[in-house]
Amino acid sequence: MMIKKILILSILLVSLLFLVSCNVEETNEESVEIVNEKGNIVGEAFRYSPGVYEIRAKPIVVEKESYVEPFDLQSLPLKVNITNLYLKNLNYPGNLGPFPTKSLQSYNVLKQYGIVDSEEVNLGGFYLLEGPQTEVTNIVQNNANLIQNGATTEETVKNIMQWEHNVLGCSQQEAQQYQKRTRTAHEIILSKCATGCTDYTLVFAALSRAKGIPATVTETVREKWVAEMVWNNQWNGAKEGHFFSEVFLSEKDAWVVVDPTANKLTGRDENGYYPSGPGGDKRFMLFERGLDSWDYGIETDSEFGDIVKKRYYVEPGDQP
Repeated sequence: MMIKKILILSILLVSLLFLVSCNVEETNEESVEIVNEKGNIVGEAFRYSPGVYEIRAKPIVVEKESYVEPFDLQSLPLKVNITNLYLKNLNYPGNLGPFPTKSLQSYNVLKQYGIVDSEEVNLGGFYLLEGPQTEVTNIVQNNANLIQNGATTEETVKNIMQWEHNVLGCSQQEAQQYQKRTRTAHEIILSKCATGCTDYTLVFAALSRAKGIPATVTETVREKWVAEMVWNNQWNGAKEGHFFSEVFLSEKDAWVVVDPTANKLTGRDENGYYPSGPGGDKRFMLFERGLDSWDYGIETDSEFGDIVKKRYYVEPGDQP
């Protein structure tokens, strides 16, 4: 009987030691990284017994998304500035069609202006058209009439930007009630509150066209933001973009770049980037161009983020 009890105790002791060793094994897991054919780490495998690994997917971290303005909107220049890039390398009519040709205008409308299938492009005529956000309503036209015409188109453009900064300023608290991209130029003027570069540029384009000046709505993304996402193969939810406008100066027979938010006559550098930011040291690259944001098919900031992700290969495993 005594021998039988000793045997049972021995079995229990061995079982206990086995369970302890298993727990030690689990708490000291050995892992190896799983790499796909492109060299990207897509997960990890954990050893839970000798020679046997369990594959676990790499967790996806979703960051809170925001939008980073290149300017502190409360400390913008009061007078129009002219950068050293102004009037340099500005005659580029072939590049001024909606980019890519995503304007929601009908094929016949685009063809009328030579944008779809002609080298002879009447961009001046096209960018006098109204977009869904830049309709020249009575409110838009009446305010355009209040802005003094300059001796030249350039002077009128300066006056339009100056009017915006005199009339559309509002506090951060007031601006928070409006969402990016959701309003028309008409609504922005009525509110007397431009919340950022989208609003400033939409109103600028609408007022310019109301005064007979062809003006684009040109959306850009910061080169550094996109480059780092592609390099790191990771989405950065703090979106960095900026809106410019390109206007046609009939006296100079040239298109020039305007930064309505910064209150500047500016341009593109030798590499084709649009410099902006307080010191002009942030480089932005062309993203979309058209009559306005709704015209080329982006109505919300989340749609903008989705297109950036798709276009610049920032989803896991998609790095070129």
